[in-house]
Amino acid sequence: MTKTRWYTLAKGIALLACITMSGLFLYDLFTGNGDGESNADSEKAVANDKASERLYNTVEFTEGRVFLGNEAADNEVILVIDYACPYCKEWLDEIFVPLKEQFIDQGEVKFYTLPQVYLSKETLALTEFTQKVESLYPERYFELLDSIYADHESDHWGSEEHINDLSDALELTGWSDVELDYDVIRRTRQVTRGLEVDTVPTVYINGRMVQDRMDYEEIVNLIENTEIPAWSAAGELCEQGADDC
Repeated sequence: MTKTRWYTLAKGIALLACITMSGLFLYDLFTGNGDGESNADSEKAVANDKASERLYNTVEFTEGRVFLGNEAADNEVILVIDYACPYCKEWLDEIFVPLKEQFIDQGEVKFYTLPQVYLSKETLALTEFTQKVESLYPERYFELLDSIYADHESDHWGSEEHINDLSDALELTGWSDVELDYDVIRRTRQVTRGLEVDTVPTVYINGRMVQDRMDYEEIVNLIENTEIPAWSAAGELCEQGADDC
């Protein structure tokens, strides 16, 4: 299969997955908060009210994970991705770049990714690979992420050959001997259920789901006008007795 045909097929699969997963959750819209406010203030109030409708206990899924940014940052941004999703690559290309420059590099945001398995067997293989690498080389994870998306149109993307090429290029050794203490498919179910994920990419800022993931102004507004809830980890990612735990 040519690169162009593979990439077109991947976009089609991703779009179908997004359509299938969407429509599960509805959000109430609030309008205005006072007659004396300017339009800009009213819009900001609407965004804040909208974001505050549902708070997600994200600490369940970020505890112990590698992140970019300052440990003491006042804000967190979480990106739920599938490595095969071309729209995730678009988000990283278009939104992550200014986000990193404006907030992450300034010590104001901790940035996490949560790789999930929704779209393909290649995603499964790459997710297992990256999680093993992260356990040994946490400081190399985001470098590896960049390499995965840089090769996104490769004919053998996500194959054993591709994974070995990535490993060799980045000089990553020992990862194949790592045994993960969790199953990535089960973890995907847990994240999907716990964060009500219905499409990829999905973005969470300070425990709030971003309504339009490609709207950088909304992202900035949430960073500047919300705080991380004082959650504590419950100790279990799944409900007690859940069959897929």
